[in-house]
Amino acid sequence: MRPVSRRAVVVGVDRSDTGLAAVQYAAELASRRKLPLRVMHAFEPSQYAVHAVVQGPLDVEAVLRKSAQRLLDDTLEVLAAVYPDLEVEAVLEEGSETEMLLRESEHADSVVLGSRGIGGFADLVIGSTTLHVVSHAHCPVIAVPVPTGDEESREGVVVGVDGSDVSEAAIQFAFEVAAVTRESLRAVHVCHEPTRTGIGLLMPSILDMDEVLQEERMSLSKSMSGWREKFPEVDVQELVVPGHPISVLSAAAEEARLLVVGSHGRGSIRSLVLGSVSHGVLHHASGAVAVVRQSTSQAR
Repeated sequence: MRPVSRRAVVVGVDRSDTGLAAVQYAAELASRRKLPLRVMHAFEPSQYAVHAVVQGPLDVEAVLRKSAQRLLDDTLEVLAAVYPDLEVEAVLEEGSETEMLLRESEHADSVVLGSRGIGGFADLVIGSTTLHVVSHAHCPVIAVPVPTGDEESREGVVVGVDGSDVSEAAIQFAFEVAAVTRESLRAVHVCHEPTRTGIGLLMPSILDMDEVLQEERMSLSKSMSGWREKFPEVDVQELVVPGHPISVLSAAAEEARLLVVGSHGRGSIRSLVLGSVSHGVLHHASGAVAVVRQSTSQAR
């Protein structure tokens, strides 16, 4: 396998089930998108300093490095057997996995991680690491959940659309993936039911939900028209669904290969709202979730 010399799919690997699932997902994505794959692992000897003192003299760094290198060697061996034509590079670093991934994201196509794991990636999705990577990465971040056995039956891409600039960045990434993987795309816009809002409670008879949905469908169709023209080969379905964004998007992606959502860049007050949606689907979606920040589209 040749060294990676261009924009790649980056994956963080460990020995957990989700870590292995992330490698498999990233390899398949890179293969289908005809991109190189960079497999990365970080270890921090300082985390084991106390144990070393208790157990006596021990070269912690040497032990951890040897174990980590074995992990990467085993991973490369499997990848070579399953994806013999895939351009792959393995990278082993001492230090913070978060800093390593954020640095790699500056020139990566996307970063893929297991949603839960052990070792260096233990707190992904439910802890601070995922939130930090998602909030600061310079490229889309894809979280792959615990394997459930239905991965091969999944197909298609689902993208959440709300008409914002952030949504446009997510749409772009979703179309790119759907185009190169030759899969269908479902664009889902979530419409809050008027009766659940303040004005709906005061004047429910004035608001016609059918009219609201029709207007939202027209707006969604208009926002998608330019992307349809740019990617005519992609089969697109547009859906307007009343309800809460987290539950609607999670349900829409139950059988999809990938759910794509947008998230505001750091420093934005609005990120408190949209960030709750991206964070929510990371917790509740049964499949892989890609979070695309607005600024990531500018580097693509």
